[in-house]
Amino acid sequence: MRSCLCTPVLVSVSTLVCLLLAGSPISYAQNNTLKQCGETLHKTRQALTASKTSNQAGLVPLFDPNAQKLQQSYDEWANCVKGQKAPLSSFQTLRGESYDTNSLAGKILVVNFWFTSCAPCIAEMPAMNKLVEEYKGKDVLFLGFATDRVATLKPAFFEQHPFSFKIIAESSSIASSFQVMGYPTTYIIDQQGIIRQAWLGFAGNGMDQLAPYHKAKESIDRLLTTANK
Repeated sequence: MRSCLCTPVLVSVSTLVCLLLAGSPISYAQNNTLKQCGETLHKTRQALTASKTSNQAGLVPLFDPNAQKLQQSYDEWANCVKGQKAPLSSFQTLRGESYDTNSLAGKILVVNFWFTSCAPCIAEMPAMNKLVEEYKGKDVLFLGFATDRVATLKPAFFEQHPFSFKIIAESSSIASSFQVMGYPTTYIIDQQGIIRQAWLGFAGNGMDQLAPYHKAKESIDRLLTTANK
């Protein structure tokens, strides 16, 4: 199982992300485009980290230009993965529900990668739960791929941190196939299995804790409208 050591990083006033502390992204040959997107982001982060380390002796600036560059790299990554085929095949939820490519076809998917000790992941759960409530009865499926083992995903955790998504445990291999570089990472996938929107981190702040809800809602509504034409 892939380890999920990470550190929460405030990329900007609007994005908090738990970055993987990994030496390099895992490569999956079956999806070279997603691989290239992940590798580009990884190289940018390495360069920014090296730049920050070399300047540690100096004073900490009030405005960190590296934070702006990192946010820009996340935006470029999001644009890179748009239009790519989502590498989902078969999986089973904690409640024993089984899904495969046939059962997923024709549905809008909101895919969220997370884990239990990820503070930004927990911070966005109320916004994500609002999405689930709003689209009840629609052809929208909300999938929460956790890297935790089944034994870690105990009822006590969800009592403290309600999460209405269908939860899939031990999802490190699926996260790797998506080239996930930090947590949480969210994808909006259309009825044909194509990634239409993606973002890395909790896209919220003190002014708008529902930012992830608004971000996803715009894409979901657009896909539902297109399907009804």
